[in-house]
Amino acid sequence: MEIPMHVAQAVQVLNHDSLSCNRVAANQWLVQFQHSDAAWDVATNILTFDPPHHIYGYELHLFAAQVLKRKIQSEGVALKAEFRSALQAALLVSAKKYSTGPPQLLTQVCLALSALVLRAVELKKPVEKLFASLSEIQGHGVGSHAILELLTVLPEEVIEENIVNATVNSERRWHFTQELLSHTGIVLEFLLKQTKDEVTPKPEVQEKHKKVLRSLLSWVRVGCFLEIPQNTVASHPLLGFVFSSLQAPALFDMAIEVLVELVSRHEALPQVLVLRMQWFKEALLLPAIENKNDRAISGLACLLAEIGQAAPMLITAGSHEAFILTDALLRCVAYPDHDWEIADSTLNFWCAIVEFILALNNEVEKKNALAAFTPVYALLLDTLFLRAKVSEDSAKELNETGSLPDGLIRFRRNLEELLTDICYLIGPTTFLAKVLNGSWTTDSEICWEIVEVRLFALNTVAEVILEYEQQFDLSIIMQLIRAMHTTQINVTPTLLHLVHKSAAEVVGSFSKLLCLNSTEVLPVLSFLASGIQIPAAASSSAIALRKLCEEVPFVANDSSNLEGLLWIGQGLHKMGLTLREEEDVVSAIGTVLALTSNEEVLNVSLKRVLEPSYKAIEALLKTDGKGSLRQHSASYSTTLEASVRALTRLGLILSHLPVANKSCQSVESPVLNVLRYFWPLLERVLASEHMENSNLAAAVCRALSFIIQASGQKFFALLSEVMGALCRNFVAVHSNEYYIRPAAVALEEFGHKEELGPLFIRTLSAFTEAEVIAAMNSSYACDQEPDVVEAYMGFTSAFLRCCPKNVLVAAGSLLETSFKKATIWCTAMHRGAALSAMSFMSRFLEAGASCLVTSGITVQELSFVDLCFKICAECGESAICGVFYALLGVSAMTRVHKASIILQQLSAVCHFSENTTWKPRLGWGALQAWLANVVQNLPAEYLRPGEAEQLIPSWLKAMAAASSDYYSQVASGRHMQGDGGRSLKRIVREFADVHRHTAPSFGSI
Repeated sequence: MEIPMHVAQAVQVLNHDSLSCNRVAANQWLVQFQHSDAAWDVATNILTFDPPHHIYGYELHLFAAQVLKRKIQSEGVALKAEFRSALQAALLVSAKKYSTGPPQLLTQVCLALSALVLRAVELKKPVEKLFASLSEIQGHGVGSHAILELLTVLPEEVIEENIVNATVNSERRWHFTQELLSHTGIVLEFLLKQTKDEVTPKPEVQEKHKKVLRSLLSWVRVGCFLEIPQNTVASHPLLGFVFSSLQAPALFDMAIEVLVELVSRHEALPQVLVLRMQWFKEALLLPAIENKNDRAISGLACLLAEIGQAAPMLITAGSHEAFILTDALLRCVAYPDHDWEIADSTLNFWCAIVEFILALNNEVEKKNALAAFTPVYALLLDTLFLRAKVSEDSAKELNETGSLPDGLIRFRRNLEELLTDICYLIGPTTFLAKVLNGSWTTDSEICWEIVEVRLFALNTVAEVILEYEQQFDLSIIMQLIRAMHTTQINVTPTLLHLVHKSAAEVVGSFSKLLCLNSTEVLPVLSFLASGIQIPAAASSSAIALRKLCEEVPFVANDSSNLEGLLWIGQGLHKMGLTLREEEDVVSAIGTVLALTSNEEVLNVSLKRVLEPSYKAIEALLKTDGKGSLRQHSASYSTTLEASVRALTRLGLILSHLPVANKSCQSVESPVLNVLRYFWPLLERVLASEHMENSNLAAAVCRALSFIIQASGQKFFALLSEVMGALCRNFVAVHSNEYYIRPAAVALEEFGHKEELGPLFIRTLSAFTEAEVIAAMNSSYACDQEPDVVEAYMGFTSAFLRCCPKNVLVAAGSLLETSFKKATIWCTAMHRGAALSAMSFMSRFLEAGASCLVTSGITVQELSFVDLCFKICAECGESAICGVFYALLGVSAMTRVHKASIILQQLSAVCHFSENTTWKPRLGWGALQAWLANVVQNLPAEYLRPGEAEQLIPSWLKAMAAASSDYYSQVASGRHMQGDGGRSLKRIVREFADVHRHTAPSFGSI
């Protein structure tokens, strides 16, 4: 009794001790006990001890049952037949013993018993043996409770695909299921008998009937009614019992579950239920609605919706009963439950009916169905408007939180698909008529809750309406916009703000249809300008403003429109918008400025809209980067954030100007004026202590990138100074990739100028020798700084692409270092970093190989070819090794294409070197040696047995074929298009697919 006593004490401590440390210790001891072999006998003795010992309370018995269940689930397959038989007998005794309760304990015992039967692998018919053992329990009055519980959990062993069945294979579960179903007749007869048991005292009848329904549900899920003639299912006595249970409140939920399961599994049943729609409506639904019984209405809504989804052809046939069903569901949609769950549960039904009607191939049937159901869906639309609107209760919550209730948000999100389907069904013209009917022009006639929900619906179906490319009349929306902007409206501010938000979304979706002429633009701009200043409507107003300026070209034709936009831009820093909202507004202004052809007007406009940005940056520079204001963190943070946003606005404005103002060649061109205006400030910012802040650094560098792109060749005079500042900051501020990106933009713009070669070489040298790059000698280190890797590899790729060949030769040692880094970085787990490294490797090999296949090679190209040969001879084996490691792991399939190109290009370089002095170090023999070394040195666990011996010759053959057709591919500008290239890519893909679950770690330089 020593171990049981310890178990009892540990359970007592775990459940009742006030000290958490004691509870933790008890839990740890009990976990260890559960894994011991002694747990089998101890737990069994605790459950079967008779008479019960005083220390064996409910909690201990429950723990013992749970221990046996878990051990059976994890170790039951390995039990010896004699022990399993004894354990089954003990569990049957326990089931009889606890038949009267507690219910949780009986359930755990039955779960353990059913798990044991499932794992009785040595028995051909374990269920039959179990059922034979149940007769003894059944003979003891209340023993039927244990049988009902066991019959409930037995099917669940094969219904639920969960981890507890991990030790039982699918074949075993299938055979177990078939044996269960072979006893369908006995089970259904037993369940039916329990529904007619007159011996049970009346107060316990409903509880027993609930257990019958639970057991029936389990057997329905496992497919018991498929084992009897299908024409008898509808008239089966148990189905009558289920129907009668619908009128018993305590049984209602379980009866609904049974019917829903039956409807989804038996094609004949929906028709039987449809014929009883009048009874469902009058006997169940209408009384539930009258009594405001949410639970009953919710259950009926789920059942009726399931019936329609299971047999949409019955509904679309348009019978009297079908329309009773749709009327019942319309009542469910209209029912005002507080969380919108009831209406939400019907949405799939309505969508299914629309999809079925629209998919009908018979035009006559389709026409008849449309004629019958268009009025139904028109009525549904009105009901949805009432249900999805902000009710009085919701309005109170809206006033407190400033947003819609979570339930309404979820309902509206789920409603979007149905509104789109309704629009397709009844057509956009009818839909718009339903949405826009009534007067929206005077406050006395407007119900703003209805206006808001209709605006939501209109925005939801915008794509459908615009598909038809018709000129719909949306003048009522313009009237609403004018009324909201000019009329004093007597509603709560939060509701009005919500209407403003929804109206702004409609403007963004229908800007082309709303602004058909220039006179309609200004009212819309004014409306959106006011919306930007309302927190609830700011985001939708900012997006709508951007779409309006992008889609309506004559916005820029009227000076008053430009004036309005400039007014918004000048006050933007005071509006408290999010960064995303501010970007939308600035993009709108930039789009219109880009269409302004008058340089004088553009210069004045740019100065006005950017002046607040200038002042914000200037304010930052007036602060001490290390002391004074910075010590007051809140004040400094505000100033810093203002300058970050100012720089973001500057960059966005400039990003819109190049295309529209590319022809501006005058000395006073707008872009140059902006550059003169801001460069002194930017120069000081770059040299300041403030650049330690990553947000500011990112904003400065983005602005510089846009300035370089917008200025073009006119930025030449500042280039050296800017590149120097970028290099100094990159070296000084560890792992900040922002400084590399504007340098890459400058390289794209000026890299072709030979006289700037030394400047770009110095820049590449500064980046390459920086501590963060120099120390990054493993794939793990690369994964720690993936953004730096992407930026650096992007810069080196641009260097190869843009600079003349003699500049590349002069930077030979730097390119070799970069190539070595890339052979390691291409193995990183981070997809972007790895692919950027592979892109650089491919671009370098392509630059060298393309010179070899070009007729009339120049001296500079010949020198670069020599450099290419040298680097390939030094790094060829590392490149192949890197490619192999890049093709291992779950993300390998995304690297197949680039890996194949690199192997083809490297093979081509080796092939071309055969007739040069580089042959001993770079020829085909060297390539064979590299491949063999790499494959043979791969860890044994990375390859399958014998794979290395097959891999080397097959890859060499594919690489040889790929190199031979490289010339034609370079001439056509395509890769992997020849037979050799395709063969190489195929074997690379197969290798990656086979080894996708290998997770390597690649070494260091």
